[in-house]
Amino acid sequence: MNDKLAEAILAELRFQGRQDDALWDASDIAHYMKLSKSTVQCRIICKPHFPRALKVPTTDNGGGRRWLAREVKQWVMRFREAI
Repeated sequence: MNDKLAEAILAELRFQGRQDDALWDASDIAHYMKLSKSTVQCRIICKPHFPRALKVPTTDNGGGRRWLAREVKQWVMRFREAI
């Protein structure tokens, strides 16, 4: 197995192991939704009914926005198609 594949598998296992009360950033949301980070930033998290972000104070001039994984998953499931 090459190193790149092993790293990808490890990253996926880490992502799947996160609990629903975990905080996700835009990259985590993009990974979960199988979209690019820029699509998530420009077209998803700006929607009025998308879960509100938590602003984690990480720097002097603001902080990073994070979302509860559980709320993001619930929001996504609202758009499930009926079969």
